[in-house]
Formats: sequence, C-alpha cells, structure tokens
Amino acid sequence: MRRSERNKSKKRNVVLFSALGAVLLALLFLPKDALLMGNEEEPVKEKVSKEPKHKVVKLQPDNESAYEEDEKEAKESAEEETTEKQEPSKEIGIDPDKEADKKEAAEKAKKAEEAEKKKQQASGGEPVLNKPIGTSQKGPHTSSYDEGSVDWNEKLKAIRLATGLDENMTVWKIANGGGPQKSVAEVSPNKQPNERYTVNLEWVDQKGWMVTSVQK
Repeated sequence: MRRSERNKSKKRNVVLFSALGAVLLALLFLPKDALLMGNEEEPVKEKVSKEPKHKVVKLQPDNESAYEEDEKEAKESAEEETTEKQEPSKEIGIDPDKEADKKEAAEKAKKAEEAEKKKQQASGGEPVLNKPIGTSQKGPHTSSYDEGSVDWNEKLKAIRLATGLDENMTVWKIANGGGPQKSVAEVSPNKQPNERYTVNLEWVDQKGWMVTSVQK
C-alpha cells in the first residue's frame, strides 16, 4: 500500500515538472512580437502624434491684417494727395478781385515801360532823369517795398530808364530815401557786381516815380 502511494506521488511530480518544463520551453521559443502584441497600439499612437502627415508652409505673415491696414491707409493717402492736386489752392487773406487788379496794373505798367523804351531808343537812348515815368496807380500814394507790387515794379522801371540797364539787372536794395515819397536804390548790371549805381527817386502825384540822380 505504501509503495503504491509512493509511485503515484512520483508520477505526479514527474507530470508537474514535465508541464513546467514545457511552459518554460514555450516561453523561450515564443516570438518577441507576440509578447508586445498587447502594447502595440500605444507606440503607434505616439509615432502618429510626433510625426505630422504633411508639411505646412506659411505664405503670409502672422500680422497679415496689419499689412492690409497699412495698404489701405497708403491708398487713402494717395487719393487725398490726388484730390489736393486737383483742387485749386486757396490762400488765406488773398482777395481774387484785388489780385486781378494788381495783375492788370502790372500789365499796363509793362506796356507803358515798353512804350517808354521805344521813345528812348528813338531819341538815341538818353537816360530819363527828372521826369516822371507815369503810373497806373490811382488815389493817395503809399510807397511800397514789397517785391512784385505795382509800386515796386514802377520803381524798377524808373531805375532802368535812368541807368539804361535791362530787366536782368541785379537789385541790391530799394529803401526809404529820406521821406515817405522818396526812395534810394542800389543796382548793377547782370553778373557785374562791382559796377553799382546809386539811384535816388521821388514820387510825383498822379505822374509816377521820377529819378532825380544817378551815381556810379
């Protein structure tokens, strides 16, 4: 009886060790991929998350809206400049009627000067001294030293007729000559600054400026 139990126990041990050995051999020869099958989805997900499917290239800057605003402002500024160029300029404090009168008076003075020059040429080019040259001004006279004014231009005309200089002469000064209706000027031929003339002028009511003396 005891021998039978011992034999049975030995048989159980042999079967147990045989099964354990078979399991160990199976584990040793089993492919590694089979062991990782349960964890397969995780690495794939990591790979997909790390590597994008395509490359993105930015063709526009991040502040594209700012560029659009700048372009819009530049366009509006250009339109405003075009509008300003098209519109006639308006100067404050200038009366169009007075400007027209000045222009007309200047044209009359120029015509009168040309007529006087013709007379001077006909008489042999003698300088006009102590003789009023005429005027387009009316009413009480006020001497003006504003360049381009009618009175200024008539002073220049009297100086040219008295000195024989042309319109290209250099005017060094025209100033008060010792009274409200007197002036003194310094002029020279064009590009000849050393040949200066000192010219004294005096106003004659209703007849214009008259050169009283010329010193060279």
